[in-house]
Amino acid sequence: MMLTVVMVGLASTQSNGLWTAPLSFAAPDAVEVTAAVDQEVAPLGQSDERTASFSLQGGWVWQLRTDLTDAASGRFTHDRGHIRLRGRIPLRDDLELLLGARQQRDNFGFSDMVAPWTSINTTQIDAALQWQATQRWQIFGGGMARWASESGASLSGGFEGGGAVGAAYAFSEKLVLGGGFGLQSRIEDDVLIYPIIVVEWEIAERLRLSTRLTSGWANQTGAELIYAINDKVDVGVSAIFDYQRFRLSDDAPSSGGVGVTEALPVSFFVSIDVCPNASLTAFVGVNAYGRIKVTDAAGNDVWASDHDPVPVLGIQGTIRF
Repeated sequence: MMLTVVMVGLASTQSNGLWTAPLSFAAPDAVEVTAAVDQEVAPLGQSDERTASFSLQGGWVWQLRTDLTDAASGRFTHDRGHIRLRGRIPLRDDLELLLGARQQRDNFGFSDMVAPWTSINTTQIDAALQWQATQRWQIFGGGMARWASESGASLSGGFEGGGAVGAAYAFSEKLVLGGGFGLQSRIEDDVLIYPIIVVEWEIAERLRLSTRLTSGWANQTGAELIYAINDKVDVGVSAIFDYQRFRLSDDAPSSGGVGVTEALPVSFFVSIDVCPNASLTAFVGVNAYGRIKVTDAAGNDVWASDHDPVPVLGIQGTIRF
């Protein structure tokens, strides 16, 4: 189940080169909002150079075995790997195009029960525009398309799409607040409308609080408290709520239905810049809440269960070019 977290640097921050923090399994690309500390009120997200930049990220996360609580028996493990490519392309001094693509593989191992699903493949692409309207105001908006299906299921049957718009305001070089809303279609369910919350707060010289811009296009939302030990090393804690739907195969017990996972992982992370263009992040934590569910093709619940809290751990590397 979507229960855990992989690190991605999609909250806005510029600590040690590229800061990466443990976020949820399916965390997609998102707009970044930053307030540089060398100005009284900084531009929120524009870089000083009008050159395109890209990053390639890969990671793996493991959730240990856990017992289901609402079933007579049953337990499972979960691991996830992902590769993500991101690009930032300046269109003019005050406007940037952000592009992203992500491929993800989730492997579930169920025991002492009939497995509701096996492995899940997720492909996502997204694009956003980031406009520096004034020195204090930034406007952002974009859209995404995602295909999430069990191995053997139709990829088109797992399609979801949506978008979000919002704005952020720099009260000072230490505080940026903003918000907005997003819409997303869901497999065999109503359209999801969700809020966007943006908080970038430098609490002290080396301590800051950061939220993600959209809840990951409606799938994840959370916050990180980050402490910069020095220019190359960050440590911190994060709490994330993660949610995902995916199409089940015709061979699944609920043929052609939908799998749903929810999770609330809390983790401690360490992020290190190993060189100017590469960083490595590791984390360990616990999935404090988790739930898996199966619905039929009509959207009716077939089976659902919470599971016990369970340890999670992972590692991720990022290369920038």
